[in-house]
Parts: sequence; structure tokens; C-alpha cells
Amino acid sequence: MTSRNIPHLLEPLLEIEPSQSQSQILLTGILGANTNWLLLRYLYTLLKSSSASRSSPPSRPPAAAVSQPQGQRRLGTRMPIAAEPEFELRTSTHAQQQQNGGDAGDQGESGNESVGVLLVSFLRDFAFWKESAGRLGLDLEGLGRRGKLGFVDGLCVGFGSSGSDGEGGVVGGGGGLPVRRPPVPLAATGGSSAGATGAVPGRGPPQAPRPATTTTTTTTTGGSSSQRPVEGERWKRSLPSLAVADVSKTLHSALDELCQKNKKVVLVIDQLDFLLAATSDGNGLVSSALQDLLLDLREKSHATILTLSADDPLIASQVTTLDKDHASFVLSLAHEAEMVVSLRLLDTGIAKDVSGVVRITRGGDSGGEKQIEEKEYLYHVGGDGSVRVFERGQ
Repeated sequence: MTSRNIPHLLEPLLEIEPSQSQSQILLTGILGANTNWLLLRYLYTLLKSSSASRSSPPSRPPAAAVSQPQGQRRLGTRMPIAAEPEFELRTSTHAQQQQNGGDAGDQGESGNESVGVLLVSFLRDFAFWKESAGRLGLDLEGLGRRGKLGFVDGLCVGFGSSGSDGEGGVVGGGGGLPVRRPPVPLAATGGSSAGATGAVPGRGPPQAPRPATTTTTTTTTGGSSSQRPVEGERWKRSLPSLAVADVSKTLHSALDELCQKNKKVVLVIDQLDFLLAATSDGNGLVSSALQDLLLDLREKSHATILTLSADDPLIASQVTTLDKDHASFVLSLAHEAEMVVSLRLLDTGIAKDVSGVVRITRGGDSGGEKQIEEKEYLYHVGGDGSVRVFERGQ
């Protein structure tokens, strides 16, 4: 584990021990001190062994090492090599291991058990996590194809696979939130491209129409439509809607699929409070439903990592019903957490070499075997994504 990616002061914090079964870790941030960099370090710690264990296939033995008759060498022909069937067998065995998810190499150099991660993000799409994790040396696409990572996109609701490159229009959706839909082809509306755009086609030989490509499959159940991801991208999902029942069904399905491929699965949910703010009715029913959902998910996962907003207007003021629901939701999860890591800005103002303060405290459920030492550090996030964590006075 390099200090370039993981600050040495945070190494004990990021390690999830085997004894921390069904534990919950809460990360809180505020405006100007978000938890993105810290959550990325958790992902790196959990997935680095799986990413490093991916080895290349064995190389073909050199032809010069096999003796050939002198006459054959002059003519430039090649005699059959007796070692080739063995090489083909080793290559096919390696390819079969890669197709099965790399189970033989996923134990890592230290022999740790296979760990999978289900990342659920409500405010950031997969492109953000892919680019940010790539700076740390993690290939999220490769990890997803090998069954080590699952991603649920809570930002593009009802848009199908988050890996599709098509641009969708925004139409009204359930719950008063915009739902992104793929653009409707012109052929389906009975119009032509020239009539729709008002442009005259240029001169030239006639071109054959492009064949339509289908990337998602739409199914209708109970009056609501949902889109399944394309084949080969099933580790990426999007929510059909922001209803708690649909969220629960999608997360349970993704978690069950990862549990079949990995011995342990860590659930990571980024900004779950956005779902509360988008669907809260002011009576506390949504907050209670989300807490029940988390309890069900924690029974299937080895550990759960949550990120929430803890700004003063949301926690201390509590003027509106949404503020009260948010404060109750955050405090309840803090009491259920084993450890709480909070980020805030400097009390004295802004400094060029300090981005904020990270504080580590024990949660309400800190009676496990892992001893959590309460600390407070300063941190600085560089323009290239690197992070430096240090104590006061250094």
C-alpha cells in the first residue's frame, strides 16, 4: 500500500477486519469538505488486491530453444514443437480462470478472502468514479467484468445501463423528479430527417439507412416501465424509480449477485440522504423505511460504508420538516455505526495548504473487537487528486 494513494495515518482507519462482520461506517461531510477522496481510498483498500492479482497469460517458449534439423533450418520451415500442446493447455486454463472471474488470483498475495464491493451512488455517475479511481490505479471496468464490483446508478433514474453512451432527453417522472429517457427515433414518429431538421440533404450517392441498434430492453410491469442493462454490462444498474420499494428490489438483486461470486461483499452507498430529501413526506415514514432497508442489506453484507451530509442547517437548525427528517436520519445512523469519520473546514478560515479537518470518533455501536482511537487530523487535497494527511503543527 503506497503512501501516495493512502496516507499512512489513515491506514488503520481504512482496513476492515474480518471481525467487523455486519459493521457500519459513517462518513459525513459538509459543503466545501466532501467525502469523495475518503470514499475513493476505501474503494482502493478493498479492491487493490483484486486489481493487482490479475496476471498476464504465460508467454510462448522461444522457437530457438527447440532443436531442428539443419536442413529444415536452411529452408526456413518450422518443425512441430512438442511443447505447444502444453502451452495451449496452460493458455486455455488461464483464459477459463479469467472468464470465471479470476477466482484463483482473487485471493491476493497475502491469501485474503475474496471481497466484492457494491457501489451505490445517488449524486455522481459512473464516469466520475471511473476517472477518479483510475488516478489511484483501479480499473473499475475490469473489476466489474470480473465480478468484483457492482454499480447502481441512482442519478440517472430509469435510464437503463449507466454505461450507455447515448444522450437522453429529460421528461417528467414520478415523484416530481426528471427522469432521463433515450431519444425517440424519427422513424417511430413517422417523420423524416430532412423534415424534422429543415435541412436539405447534400448531393452524393444514396446511402443505405443505418441498422437500428438496441442497447436496452424495456419491460412493463404494473404500469411502470424499467430498462434492463445490456448483456455484458449487468454489473451496472440504474434505479427504475426513487420509490423505496424499487430501490430495495434493485439493491437486493445486485447484492445477491455479488454474494454468489465473492465470499464477502462490502456495501458502499454514497449520499443516501439525497433519496430521503427527494422522497420525504415530512412524517418520517421514508426515513424509517430507509433504516429498515439498511438493516436488511447489512445482514447480507460484510460491512456497510455510508456517506451523508452533515451541514449545520441540516443538523442544528431543523427549521423545516425536511431538516428534522434529515437530522433524525443522520443521528440514528450514527448511533448504529461502529465508527464515524466527519470532515469539516478549518475553524479559522481558508488556508492554501490545508483543505479541512478529518475527525475520527467511535459510533454508538463501537463495542466490537476493533479498538477505535479517536483522532483529529488535517488534510490537503491536491489538484491531481493526491491527499496528504498530517497532524497539527507538522
